[in-house]
Amino acid sequence: MLGVSEENISVYSSNDTKCPSCGGKLVFDPVGQVLKCDFCGNTYTPEKFELIQQLPELDMGAADEREDDKCAIVCDNCGAMLITDKNTSATCCSFCGSPAIITKRLTKQFRPDYLIPFKITKEEAQEKFIEFAKGKKYVPKDYFNKSNLNNIQGIYVPFWIMSSRCKVSARGDGLKQRAVYKDKYNLMSDFDVKYNNVPFDGSLEIADGLMEAIEPFDISQRVAFNSSYLQGFYAQRFNLTTENLCDRIILRMQEYGRETAAMSFSGYETIKFGACGVKPYDLEHTYALYPVWFLNYKYGDKNYMIAVNGQTGKTDGYLPVDKTRRRARLIGHRVVDALLVTLVVAIFLAFLAALFFAGLHFIMSGAGLFFILALIVMAVPIGMLIIMGCMNKFSGCAKFEPVLEFVTRPITKLSAKRHDSYIELLNETNMVVGPRPSAETYYDSKAKIKFENSEIYSNPEI
Repeated sequence: MLGVSEENISVYSSNDTKCPSCGGKLVFDPVGQVLKCDFCGNTYTPEKFELIQQLPELDMGAADEREDDKCAIVCDNCGAMLITDKNTSATCCSFCGSPAIITKRLTKQFRPDYLIPFKITKEEAQEKFIEFAKGKKYVPKDYFNKSNLNNIQGIYVPFWIMSSRCKVSARGDGLKQRAVYKDKYNLMSDFDVKYNNVPFDGSLEIADGLMEAIEPFDISQRVAFNSSYLQGFYAQRFNLTTENLCDRIILRMQEYGRETAAMSFSGYETIKFGACGVKPYDLEHTYALYPVWFLNYKYGDKNYMIAVNGQTGKTDGYLPVDKTRRRARLIGHRVVDALLVTLVVAIFLAFLAALFFAGLHFIMSGAGLFFILALIVMAVPIGMLIIMGCMNKFSGCAKFEPVLEFVTRPITKLSAKRHDSYIELLNETNMVVGPRPSAETYYDSKAKIKFENSEIYSNPEI
């Protein structure tokens, strides 16, 4: 090449990139825009593969004398594994309720870097479970039974704690109010940010959204791992590694990137960022145990899990709907609808009765023939218009549509509102948990961000 010596040229090939799963050769697939292993078939986005390369390998060896007083209780039904001392027994699985449990020896994978001890007692957790359920609709009454609340278990949940700097490039739109119109702007934001100690649960059996809903934990209260903290509690061993969590890590960092970008703009009524590229680097991660109280509530043939943050008391989870109680509410809704219909019909019949007696009065007063002729003169053309309009054979009938709409609008709006209300009642559920903490919770405020922002006027919107 002109002006470039051969020793300065580096040649890269797919042979330089090995599959993290089997060590086979990875090849970029232009169709799927992913790196694909021809041997095991696994695929990786370039962003995910770059993140995996920054993660160290795990120690897979056997447990040593520091774990001799511990054993692993494994559920033969769902596969969940709980760690406890040898003197603590279990009669059923904390996650699926199955009694099919067996005991195994530990591996070094269990030993965390640190843990956060329980601060919420079992009695306090029971109060949290009651308070949480009282704020939900149609919760079955037996949920509040003492026998049910006594089933709560304190479990140290495995978390991978990630800290990373991120190069972020976000694109979105913003609206500014101007008199009647709103001005739309294209927003662009490029910056470098650091997020500290973002937790990702390493349990396959626990819903990710549930664990995010009871965040944050105060990491300043962490202590070095000591098995004494496990006395009287269970601890779950992770079954999701950091490699398994790469997609979740990237997606969460992208969402935090959008939130951080939005915080850097002001003066907008609404801001929405869509496309967001995130490149993590200087990655640090640790393995920790966080305290959580769990209640596995069985209703019908399903299990519902509720969780209490064992450090802060924040509570969230999934609760069933008592269909009998909700059905009673739906019947009441239909009774109100029937009364409204009866009222409308009564008003209409009263109007007809008034017309009848008015006509009778005219007939009795000697003006009957004139009254009948007037009714015929008005009824015939109106009837013809309605019939021909319904048959779509008289386009002029469309002129009367605004009048008909004006007359029927109150009844139509009321009917639509009642229908929407019924559907909302019919679809009510307690299977929604709260949002994860915002980017501000984990954003490193000490590390100043230099934003490279731009806003370009796009077009007005009404």
